[in-house]
Amino acid sequence: MDYLMFCDQCGTPKPIETYIMREYFWIATQVYCSNCHYANPIPSYLQSLALEMREEENKRDN
Repeated sequence: MDYLMFCDQCGTPKPIETYIMREYFWIATQVYCSNCHYANPIPSYLQSLALEMREEENKRDN
């Protein structure tokens, strides 16, 4: 399932693919808007969700 974030500055939606969420959101702190280039902070609940997704993927691989 893909996710959708909205820019805090201009409101432009930014689709976030599951792969990007799982691989990068648990360590990243911000996502740049494709429209205005504003650095949007990644909320802690999304970082936690991304870490859970990563851990589940690792369990399946082992």
